[in-house]
Amino acid sequence: MNDVMVTGRMSRAKKDAGSRVLEELGINASQLINDLYDYLIEHGHSPFQTPTDSPKTVSKEQLTSALTHIDSLCLPAKNRFREMTDNQIRQERLSKRGLVEA
Repeated sequence: MNDVMVTGRMSRAKKDAGSRVLEELGINASQLINDLYDYLIEHGHSPFQTPTDSPKTVSKEQLTSALTHIDSLCLPAKNRFREMTDNQIRQERLSKRGLVEA
């Protein structure tokens, strides 16, 4: 394998602080850069940024599951009035107030 060199610029303070952390982690800058490049190649974006130009593809099953979940959050629990006509609802409400007999 022919290795090539990648060069980057940063302040001396940043390099020294980063080198201390890398030493604590037991890796060196070359290993970290290789790991970063491996991530970029595999995922197509930086681990520090959200990809904006490639929309995530979602299966029909995932979409159906998500919509079902959203509906369960947005819709009220089963409502007994849902199955009643407007007239039946009026009759029940008036009955509870004692204005008509049930």
